Amino acid sequence: MNKRAFKNFITKRSSIWTLSLCLTGILVLGGIAALNGARRTKDNGTQSESELGQVAYLDEDAANGDLEDELFPTLNKDEEENMAQASGNTVSEERDNDAAGKNDDIADTDDGTNSDAESVTDSDTDDGTAQDGGTQAQDDSAQTAGQDSAEATSGNIISEQALIDAGISFSEEQSLLWPAAGTILIDYSMDGSVYFPTLDQYKYNPALVIGSEVGNQVLASAKGIVETIRVEDETGITLTLNIGNGYKLTYGQLKELAVAEGDVVEAGAVLGYVSEPTKYYTVEGSNLYFGMTQNDEAVDPVLYLE
Repeated sequence: MNKRAFKNFITKRSSIWTLSLCLTGILVLGGIAALNGARRTKDNGTQSESELGQVAYLDEDAANGDLEDELFPTLNKDEEENMAQASGNTVSEERDNDAAGKNDDIADTDDGTNSDAESVTDSDTDDGTAQDGGTQAQDDSAQTAGQDSAEATSGNIISEQALIDAGISFSEEQSLLWPAAGTILIDYSMDGSVYFPTLDQYKYNPALVIGSEVGNQVLASAKGIVETIRVEDETGITLTLNIGNGYKLTYGQLKELAVAEGDVVEAGAVLGYVSEPTKYYTVEGSNLYFGMTQNDEAVDPVLYLE
């Protein structure tokens, strides 16, 4: 091969290599461009999907009524607070106005009520004073009556002068009428104890227990004044007859009284009737409890009975 041919060969080879390199470069550049385009396309697609997802999310929130809160949360909260505050102020003002109006009405009512109360108080002062005076007088009378009753129990309510004025004056020479039909079940005994069947015990007896049928008349054994009428556990309805000079007669186990306290009765007058026995005399049966005292000391009635 001559020099010229070799040079032409080298030149052709160089041209081929150059062309190959150019083609390779073009292919590489084209591949790079393709890759970039694909990457951009992918990024665009991802962005589009994100935008579509966001739009779908927003659409879903909008369907649920939360789109406005998501887009304008601060604005809506501020507006809501402002509106609530404004509404609260308005309601508060209305309530204050209503309260003020009610207070005015109450004040007017109170003034009217106070005026009426003052009028009633002023108009009733005199009457109230009079009524209070009357009530005080009644209380004083009741207190006096209570004191008199207490004195009656002790035998001081009926003065000797009152007894004398009524012609009542019993003496040792006088005798007593039998107070009721019947026989003595338990005799008077203050010197020794006697047996009480119902109580099943022995004890002193300051009176007579006279067996008598229920409904028998009980008579005043002497002229006297009915001093007290009371109810005792042991003797039931019990009457005390003051016959003067410190002497008193006690009648127990009575019913259907024919007299009242303060009555002046003659000897033989009906005082009441024999009642059913109390629980202290169930075994003895119906009876009249008949006692006699002189200056509040028990004495034997048998000594004075006819």
